[in-house]
Amino acid sequence: MLNRILTEADCAQCRLCCSFFESEIWEMPTIDEDFTELYKDYNFGEICFDENGLYRCPALGEAGCKLGSNRPFDCKLWPFRAMKLGEFTVVTVSPLCKKVSEKPLAELSQFVNFELADKIKARVLKYPAQIKDYIKDYPILKVL
Repeated sequence: MLNRILTEADCAQCRLCCSFFESEIWEMPTIDEDFTELYKDYNFGEICFDENGLYRCPALGEAGCKLGSNRPFDCKLWPFRAMKLGEFTVVTVSPLCKKVSEKPLAELSQFVNFELADKIKARVLKYPAQIKDYIKDYPILKVL
């Protein structure tokens, strides 16, 4: 979904979005009930931290995500996020993704408008409770 902005090779090499410290657990992707059966072998509900206090996604393999195109929506979308800001849903971009942060915000906004907005809007309508609260350091690219 993001190939024009971020390559799968870049994601597989970085893996930042597949590991979480305890303070970042809110960032973990939400698993849609529609895909519970598909993800049953990955034990997403059990959160175990390693000796460094880090949780690694159970679907993370040596070459990146083992789920491929069946990744949860949040994973397909990251570093873009749908977030609640008051009564609005906004599309933001995480400043943590170095590859995407190198691109001008105008290019990212255009990408969101033409490639992602309709998909995000459909997701928000289907799973409104899964939209996370706005984080002030995330640039807003679009108001839905």
